Amino acid sequence: MTRIFSAFGVAAIVLMAANESAAQGLGASAYVSYGSTRFEATETFETVLGKTSHVGVGFGGRVDGLWGGLFVDAGVSQQSLEGQRVFVSDGSVFPLGIPMEITYRPIDIAAGWRFAFNRVLPYVGGGATIVAYRETSDFAQPGDDTDERKTGALLLAGVDVAVARFVRVGGEFRYRAVTGVLGTGGVSEVFGEDALGGRAFALRVSVGR
Repeated sequence: MTRIFSAFGVAAIVLMAANESAAQGLGASAYVSYGSTRFEATETFETVLGKTSHVGVGFGGRVDGLWGGLFVDAGVSQQSLEGQRVFVSDGSVFPLGIPMEITYRPIDIAAGWRFAFNRVLPYVGGGATIVAYRETSDFAQPGDDTDERKTGALLLAGVDVAVARFVRVGGEFRYRAVTGVLGTGGVSEVFGEDALGGRAFALRVSVGR
């Protein structure tokens, strides 16, 4: 019986939040974010970059109140990383000292639900990400450089706090699951790592309704 009342209590809170969100009506906003991504292929990135995470800037837009707290979100972020080429032989990795540049650019499309508790606006969602991954270096031999795009799954959760009439600040977590670029050769094959996605934490500022 206690569990039943608890379930009704949770449902009531969700419904009140949804009603409050619905009362806000349709709105649109643009945002900029700044945060860090920790890559799933930790050993691969540690070997070629000397670290497993990197900071980057993102931009996007969101439409809220499509139906209650339902929203759609589209955003893009980019990270430019510098590392070095390595030589793999019999399972061993040898740094070559040849500079290599990596560009990691995910394009995210998601839908989710936003709750409203006065000025505090938590939200959750999911969707798809299209990751453009590029490796370039001087003196590259045919097949050394990489320029590919792959699609994967996206999960996101965050909270915004209204600080002014049309301005919100908050924090966000995004998880991207992408495979099919790494793991087919080179150092990533040695380490058996094929996951290109990772966990991203960012601060963001939104402007709009």
